[in-house]
Amino acid sequence: MAYHDDLLEHAKFLSHFNSPADPKQVDLRRAVSAAYYALFHLLTTEAAENWKHQNQRNRFARMFDHGRMKACSSKVSSRPLPTDPAEIPIARDLKLVADSFVTLQQARHTADYDNSKVWSRSQVDEKIVQAQDAMIAWIVIRETEMAQDYLFDLMGTR
Repeated sequence: MAYHDDLLEHAKFLSHFNSPADPKQVDLRRAVSAAYYALFHLLTTEAAENWKHQNQRNRFARMFDHGRMKACSSKVSSRPLPTDPAEIPIARDLKLVADSFVTLQQARHTADYDNSKVWSRSQVDEKIVQAQDAMIAWIVIRETEMAQDYLFDLMGTR
């Protein structure tokens, strides 16, 4: 199984690790973080797969900056849908990925740094489902030019 899939499964595991009556905040917080990192690593791995030299792909994937990726994703989220009917489904899926990236990154920051926030299991499960839905949407569009442009833009090149 790929690392991003393992992270998503780990998020699910952590979310339901404790009894329903007594979920531990540490597990719920780490589940939110793992959900975000599942999407993050999917995208960086996909971008690295485009790198010609296989032995350098892991190094290439480490070049991505979370802040730049969020800024790029925010731009994609705010774009109007294209007028070409053939591109609309791709753009919708890409917006889902980009919106999810921004939302999940914000949730991860809250989970990691805001100890006043108390997470419920249902809130955490929503974040996990959001990551899973974004990952599924990505798989559908991954080979399209629009998706490949997004990967390139995630590096902060534009």
